[in-house]
Amino acid sequence: MKIIEGLNDAQLQAVTSKSKYILCLAGAGTGKTKTLTTRIEYLNQDRISCDNMLALTFTRAAGKEMKERIIQLVGEDEGKKLFCNTFHAFCVKVLKEYGGYLGYDPDFTIYDQEDRDSILQSIITEFRYKINLKKVLKLMESDGELSLTQKEYSEANNVIKEYWYQLKKNNAIDLDMLLTEALYIIKGHRPTYEDYHNRYEYMFVDEFQDTNDVQMEIIKALAPKNLFVVGDDFQAIYGWRGARIDYILNFDKEYPGCEVIKLEENYRSTRPIVDAANALIKHNIHQTEKVLLTNRPGDKISFEHYPTEAGEIGGVCRDIAGETSNFPEVYMYKDYAILARTNKQLAAMAEGLKYHNIPYHLISGNEDPFKVQDVKLLLNMIELALNPKDDALFKKVVNFPVKRISESEFDRLEKLAIEEELHFMEIPHSFELMAFRDELRGALENCDDAGSTFSNFVSTFEIHELYEQQGRYEKRDDFINARAEIAKWQRTQEDLGEDKSIQAFLKWLHIKDIQDKLIEDRDAVKLMTVHASKGLEFKNVFIIGMNDGVFPSNRTTDMEEERRLFYVAVTRAKEQLHITRAKEIAPPWGYKSQKTLPSKFIGELYVKPDTDEPEIDNLPF
Repeated sequence: MKIIEGLNDAQLQAVTSKSKYILCLAGAGTGKTKTLTTRIEYLNQDRISCDNMLALTFTRAAGKEMKERIIQLVGEDEGKKLFCNTFHAFCVKVLKEYGGYLGYDPDFTIYDQEDRDSILQSIITEFRYKINLKKVLKLMESDGELSLTQKEYSEANNVIKEYWYQLKKNNAIDLDMLLTEALYIIKGHRPTYEDYHNRYEYMFVDEFQDTNDVQMEIIKALAPKNLFVVGDDFQAIYGWRGARIDYILNFDKEYPGCEVIKLEENYRSTRPIVDAANALIKHNIHQTEKVLLTNRPGDKISFEHYPTEAGEIGGVCRDIAGETSNFPEVYMYKDYAILARTNKQLAAMAEGLKYHNIPYHLISGNEDPFKVQDVKLLLNMIELALNPKDDALFKKVVNFPVKRISESEFDRLEKLAIEEELHFMEIPHSFELMAFRDELRGALENCDDAGSTFSNFVSTFEIHELYEQQGRYEKRDDFINARAEIAKWQRTQEDLGEDKSIQAFLKWLHIKDIQDKLIEDRDAVKLMTVHASKGLEFKNVFIIGMNDGVFPSNRTTDMEEERRLFYVAVTRAKEQLHITRAKEIAPPWGYKSQKTLPSKFIGELYVKPDTDEPEIDNLPF
């Protein structure tokens, strides 16, 4: 059978198993995505439509890769039927289809963290509470451990209640509520449960080790007839934001009689890298039993101890420049990734690469074209046109890109809105608001996709002309860059057979993840934190700043998770792994350099956990 050609025994078992509940423990580089997509193809060949499958991923980038592969395997018509995206994207779908049960219109606005914090702070200010934003957020995100006084608790609780009231009034929802509201609908609205339970007979969950409490509740609430979860507890690195490793460790207790399949044959890395990763992770106790296997020969891991941080940066840059210039037929800049524990380390390394004329791509949220202030305001304007109930959006954009109402007029309108229980956009007899409302409605007309809608708003509100008159050409270019990025997004949606409307784009904008930036295939060295590198692989990897107190972090409360994070960093490398550190660093205060100690993890790459003896005799210190 052609579908199963090339699979190893464990992959074949995972693809063809008839078990209803399957836990697939997939080690780093063991062909997890291939196994998962081939199982979907196998089921499809067995007359199960992709309409009846639901695949939930941890990142949109992973979902995109999976769906592209599935389209290649089962054909465009069938493959495009599959829902293959993140938990957040699925919850957006639930709220669009059944949000009316809780009073949401389909064009609800999604507030990101910045929006949430801004509204909370405005409530604190308006009601003249003494509580600060940090303590309100602490109560909102509390797991039961609080140190608030009775008065602080009362004020924080009042702020949160007002926030929820304003969200409902504005037909809006924040990112955290996306999951909880969708769960509430699935559990409390029988038609929703029956629809999804009967529609999605086969459910797949990728990166299951990163599942948090609400996501697990969603899985259980949907109660799929067939559940296939895949993940690696060795790569569970998101406990700090709510992920629960216990869900993958105790899956057999939640689903008694489930089948457990282990993928252990590594196809990514060389033997020295795999051996080091195995030696490292053995030092953890709270985990499953498995080991990576490979017969691929390769170079030993490189350790470099530089006198200073400047020396470390210069050394890494010289290594990359030397290899790419001496062996251009073998190595390109894009074959290199520099990983660090913190963003601060990456900023210094970026300056070094710039000095050495090495092209680089710093993966962070700071370069997002949709976070440029004026671009974000225009997008807010589009959201207001779609959801005129959102008074918070109205306040942001009513005087963009030109002033429409004065401060005194705004105060009058706000008072009228409160007295008459109206939204701003519903207030009659205001010439300024009526004209603004007409412009917004007109800009939405004759737009059948995200790109044309964005362009229409730029044109309607004469954005380019305004900035050209002011000589602010860089501002005009911000909108050109944003439009180009929307076009890329739209092409991806078309390739996957997914919605390319402005509504879909705006929903995606609030739930997209940082790895989307890596879709762009530039010949440049990639710089990113280890957390951002999860799921990726590179020919050559540098892990920098490997000092005690940095990696592992002196702030960690879970040393096993820190070790798993380093395991993720090590297993990103396919051919060469370089680990570097500086013997002296400049502290953020004072002028005198501090001597450092090497990270304990470096030694653990070669030391067995049950002895003090190194497995090899060439430790670099």
